Amino acid sequence: MITHPSAAPDLSAAPAPIRIAVLSSADGGGGGLAAHRMATALNTQPGVQADFLSRRELGGILPPEVAPPRSMSNRQMTNTHFTVEYPGYRRDWLIDLLAGYDIVNVHWASFLLGLAELDALARRGTPMLFMLHDFHYMTGGCHYPAECNKLVLGCHGCPQVDSARCDSRFIPINLRVKRGIFARPNVHLAAPSRYLRDRAVASGLIPEARAHVLRNPYEPLPDPAPHPADGQVRILLIADSLVERRKALPLALDSLDLLQRRIDAGATPQRMRIDVVGTADQALQDRLETGGLDYVLHGRITDHARLVQIFAENDILLSCSYEDNWPNILVEACSYGCVPVVGPGHGCQEFVTTYGIGAVAPRYEATAFADTLLATATRHDRTDPDARARIRADHRNEHVAHHFLQIAAAIAPGP
Repeated sequence: MITHPSAAPDLSAAPAPIRIAVLSSADGGGGGLAAHRMATALNTQPGVQADFLSRRELGGILPPEVAPPRSMSNRQMTNTHFTVEYPGYRRDWLIDLLAGYDIVNVHWASFLLGLAELDALARRGTPMLFMLHDFHYMTGGCHYPAECNKLVLGCHGCPQVDSARCDSRFIPINLRVKRGIFARPNVHLAAPSRYLRDRAVASGLIPEARAHVLRNPYEPLPDPAPHPADGQVRILLIADSLVERRKALPLALDSLDLLQRRIDAGATPQRMRIDVVGTADQALQDRLETGGLDYVLHGRITDHARLVQIFAENDILLSCSYEDNWPNILVEACSYGCVPVVGPGHGCQEFVTTYGIGAVAPRYEATAFADTLLATATRHDRTDPDARARIRADHRNEHVAHHFLQIAAAIAPGP
């Protein structure tokens, strides 16, 4: 158990810092960015040393024979990434290294640490806190379950795995190893949404007392200068391609087409412009052209200050994702006054209802999203300064780091 030193007389040697390993396969992507920000947030606290460890710091990833990098999805129910491991491979030097930390914070670490290595750490009694960015650490391999309910059956008969490329018998084996890890009292989990945290508890993976809600940290940049009113409603779309069904970009584009037709018919005097951030492959660009939408392609943006400027210039962030956790993009966009329109039934709805900002479409249909977009666009009070302030406060480095350390203090080392 981590304990925080109480006030004491001045000593010649300062107390040793609390050492935390923050693990992520990469420092990019949603999970990688959140992990890197967590390490940064923790290092703002006195008496804490947080080391961000990715494939760069640890010298690579698992051999492909152990953790094939290719998705094992059969692309039928859904085509979201499906990660399979053939468990058993372990590097004792890495286990020894990580066991030297006071707590090991595991983010999206597929391919970085094997299940046998995580299990060995848990068996040593090392305090561990998994930060869930999707369902992967509670399932046999899928990252989002879509409509599958096999998790309660131990992932036997998995409908997502491509059995031509992967022996489907390994799916319940993967799940059994994961459940063995989370069965140990020195292992806790957290998720930024109550939706994902509650799903983990309901699955039987972990008891409620060892499952927590912990936001991803975000430290806002200074507010950009306000953009002048020009009679346009600007809608932000984060879009790489039409391929991943979970993100439902075809539905988003159908909804925008319908909204544009309503604007053309006089539903509102405002004009609409779409700002597209992401790689936007050719098929997506062709679809935008076919719909006759007024749009600007910004490409993939790695300069966060530039992204912040785009947030501040947009009115609405549209996400039609069927399944999601607590996306960084919602926190970031809302911090600068760009409010979300999202679908029902998962972490995005939870975000909107938690802060009373933006709107939730009632159904995954173009008509429902177009109705919700139009109602949101015509609301003069859609940007609530109090909601923005609460979002910023809940995700600030100091607040999240303090909450992390509260959780960590309750994780007792195992026997």
